[in-house]
Amino acid sequence: MQLINKIAEHAQQNGNQIALEFDGQRLTYQQLQVKIIEVSKQMTGLSVNQFVGISIKDPLDTMVYYLALLYKEHLPCLLDYRWSNEQVNQILKYYHIPYIIDEQHEVFATGYKQQRAYDFEQLQFLHIGFTSGTTGLPKAYYRDELSWIHSYFENEKLIPKSLTTVIAPGPLAHSLSLYACIYALYSGRTFIGQQNFNALTLMERVNNLQQNVALFLVPTMLASCLNVKKVLNKNHYIFSSGDKLSEHVRDKVDVSFPKSIIVEFFGTSEASFISYNYDNQAPAQSVGLPFDNVNIKLTQKDENNIGILNIKSDMVFSGYVDKGILQSSWISTGDFASIDKYGYLYLHGRANDRLIIGGRNVYPSEVEHVLQASEWFDEVLVIGQPHPTFGEVAILIYTSDKTITYRELKQYLSKHLARYKIPSKLKKITQFKHTASGKIARKAMKEWYLERSEYK
Repeated sequence: MQLINKIAEHAQQNGNQIALEFDGQRLTYQQLQVKIIEVSKQMTGLSVNQFVGISIKDPLDTMVYYLALLYKEHLPCLLDYRWSNEQVNQILKYYHIPYIIDEQHEVFATGYKQQRAYDFEQLQFLHIGFTSGTTGLPKAYYRDELSWIHSYFENEKLIPKSLTTVIAPGPLAHSLSLYACIYALYSGRTFIGQQNFNALTLMERVNNLQQNVALFLVPTMLASCLNVKKVLNKNHYIFSSGDKLSEHVRDKVDVSFPKSIIVEFFGTSEASFISYNYDNQAPAQSVGLPFDNVNIKLTQKDENNIGILNIKSDMVFSGYVDKGILQSSWISTGDFASIDKYGYLYLHGRANDRLIIGGRNVYPSEVEHVLQASEWFDEVLVIGQPHPTFGEVAILIYTSDKTITYRELKQYLSKHLARYKIPSKLKKITQFKHTASGKIARKAMKEWYLERSEYK
């Protein structure tokens, strides 16, 4: 596997360079290489090509065991340590994961027999990842090494080769942080992470480094960093993924990171990179241009040429574990999207989030993007509520220091949206529920609202 070979090369050529750092704990490349071999020798009794769950809280230990499993030609299954025992047991059973490494670093047989065999030499899987669903069982998917190597190649086009430090403070069970970590190790850079995200500690650490860094953050983390109100004057590269940044957040970035470049990229755990907006060059509502190696096809298009987004690239995953290795070259993201005449991609929301109000399509993300452009709101969510006449009506849920009247909302949105797209009600709350990756938990929030709604 190229990753393991790369780490060995870095250990030989730049052994004293820090490879991994989490909350003050550090391993150089040389120390990491030694640890990988030491831990791999402890993994006795496992036959080749086994699925092995990792449920370890400490992120440094998590990465050591992850790499040791690859060294021994096993397939790591990264379980979120924050999942309950019941959730973990459900996942082990459903996906037939035969072994798990627990918090005490013991390898236990689960009693489940692995259902799917794979050829390690041929497929070169990095791991089995899990989508961050808020309800139901997370989907397990295969991530192969070559797909991420293609992603690294695209990443290198966006940052200078002289940049030596990559930072991602999110959980390793989330695809973004794990990607950033593996990318750093593959390219011989230093990776800095956190067990639990702390914006103040992160900003102080970046400032103390006194060097340019690449920061991989979801928007909620970036917003927390901006609230620290610390000015970092280096030429940093901020990669934001998970949701589009509002204009007032971008204005705050210009204050806290005056010399930095923001690269917003749209992608999914399964698809990896799809499109990017480099340094705010894309139109305001766009998620940017597709990467050079991404092909796009829109299906089921409506009268406005909005359709389901399907993509094909050499960066996509290898399929869901319960459905086998991916056969089709095209995958559906489940998003409604459109493309303008200049090639810019626009998202209009998840297919299962679309509202049909009086027979007309309303895409919540379109309304949310307009709302986020206002300084009134911190976070916003537009959901549908059943209605006996219109089928559905739109409801705005929001957080803000200000209480917005419906008259103010209608006056503001009337300047930007058709009347039927304007929410019929609004509700202010103190905070949203979020997924593990930092996104608003749309389904959970909708269920919460409807349970408390007067409409039955």
